[in-house]
Amino acid sequence: MMEIIQSKGFRHRTGPELSYRGLNDAQVRGWLIRIIERFGGQKQLQQIYDEYTAIERTPADFWDDSIKLLNLRIIYNHENLEKVARSGPLIIIANHPFGILDGIAAGHIVSKVRRDFKFLAHASLERAEPFKPYLIPINFDQNINAVRKNIESKKNTLAHLEDGGAIIIFPAGEVSTATKLSGKALDNEWKPFVGKLIMKARSPVLPLFFDGQNSWLFHFVSKFSSTIREAVLLRELYLRIGTEVECQIGDSIPFHDLAQHRDRSGLLKFLRQTVYGLEKNTGSK
Repeated sequence: MMEIIQSKGFRHRTGPELSYRGLNDAQVRGWLIRIIERFGGQKQLQQIYDEYTAIERTPADFWDDSIKLLNLRIIYNHENLEKVARSGPLIIIANHPFGILDGIAAGHIVSKVRRDFKFLAHASLERAEPFKPYLIPINFDQNINAVRKNIESKKNTLAHLEDGGAIIIFPAGEVSTATKLSGKALDNEWKPFVGKLIMKARSPVLPLFFDGQNSWLFHFVSKFSSTIREAVLLRELYLRIGTEVECQIGDSIPFHDLAQHRDRSGLLKFLRQTVYGLEKNTGSK
């Protein structure tokens, strides 16, 4: 997940730096990520971010602004979006083929019908002020403090749903990967917590499917190094500037249908099949 960290090595920046380099990364790992990112579009993305945050905008503007700044065209089936309930608890799930681009696109789409949504996502995104109002943070550090914060975040997620809000989750928790360079990128195993959350919240679920995948380079380096894999993710976002992102919106699944899957693993399997089943409606079917 992308970190937005305070820059220590760039003379002309006082604000946060866009990077997948973590605050607690070992020095060698941190510098390797930085070097790769600098040759992969980070400077251009940083300039876009710095210029945007220098302008006074409201959090509600963030989603449309992001689409305009990245010159993206988001294609989705409007008729299904219009059927989405404007209020009441809702869990929105999606595959995760690109990275932060999926979050931007999902936020843009959902914001057309609801403003009470939040992402359950990596805590590093708290440092991005425009995103912060929409975030319930999950911390992936392996320490007791992170565990405590995650317990609190999960409670806040359930409370938000009980208050009638919407939650957007990428159940894999990481970007999709192709096992073969010429193959299709798929999510890794979905996190059991998602099934547990659905059952506790008794919430309907809205499935989304994002068509496409990252470049062959991303999947190639994923075979050898998690560090380089993270380092090229900004490059993948940079490559998507000025392109189309296609999203298929499924039908909202009422909780009484989901409750038939008493086993959480069975529920997750059903939901994963439902999400990937939407691919048949995309342009690459």
